[in-house]
Amino acid sequence: MAGASKPRIAFLGECMVELYHRPGDEVGVMRRTVGGDTLNAAVYCRRALGETDAADVHYVTRVGDDAFGLEIPAFIQDEGVETEHVEIAKGETTGLYAISRDDKGERSFSYWRSASAARRLFAEARDEALEAELETFDGLVYSGISLAILSPEGRERLLALAGRMKVAGRIVAFDGNYRPRLWASREEAAETIARAHAHASLSLPGLDDEQVLYCDPDATSAVRRLLALGATSAIVKSGGEPALLGDATGLREVAGVKAPRIVDTTSAGDSFNGAALAALVSGANLEEAARAGHRMASAVIGEYGAIVPREATWWAEGPRQN
Repeated sequence: MAGASKPRIAFLGECMVELYHRPGDEVGVMRRTVGGDTLNAAVYCRRALGETDAADVHYVTRVGDDAFGLEIPAFIQDEGVETEHVEIAKGETTGLYAISRDDKGERSFSYWRSASAARRLFAEARDEALEAELETFDGLVYSGISLAILSPEGRERLLALAGRMKVAGRIVAFDGNYRPRLWASREEAAETIARAHAHASLSLPGLDDEQVLYCDPDATSAVRRLLALGATSAIVKSGGEPALLGDATGLREVAGVKAPRIVDTTSAGDSFNGAALAALVSGANLEEAARAGHRMASAVIGEYGAIVPREATWWAEGPRQN
């Protein structure tokens, strides 16, 4: 892997204030924390690296200088994730979302993010310095949400950065994470997300998103399409079902891990991504990475919120496995 002796992995996207109700709390009471798909993945990557400290995990975003945004860097730092690329944007606001759940733990989201500071990533000439620095990193991790919130110019700059990093032999991991409300049309999302998969050394989508965008009948079709687009390797996630892996050596399944309990599926895919990437940068193969992802996701869905307490995930952290 290119770069410094200890790999540096940049997770890029939008982090927001998260509100959720925990059963047993008084009606109308909402707990407040921080979340966002790539931030969740960065936190679980850092946790999964554990005592091996095999890589430095960085988060790249912009937040407002409101009371919520000013608290976010400390939250991220407390998880061991580097924040030198978390910009506090003067006069701008931080996004917010609230989680609702049904009686099976499946969730839905309400968002207040249209004026989020993160939407202006790669929007100004001075961001050229950020792009140049990120290009020296050993890995870039982003998502369909990361692309969706950006201006058309910002999307192009991010996609170009990913393409250059892949050509240079860096890790470029991408999860499609399709959110229809963030896109002008399904067609725009499908075209842009396909380009991102083509620039990926590792595609990490959920099967449900791929089926909505590309009408894949099953995971096999999805993996074959991703590899044909140009992804070097792919892990297609199907909830608690086996993940399907593909690369130049062929396709194979990795069974899921039975969760001790399921109360909230928020961040299941994000935590899978983070733990799988931690395994890969620690020297694991694709199958071992998928198993690590399953372990972490099965721990996370047993608690409430996107970023669950550390004590809930210790048993799923790779370095602690026997």
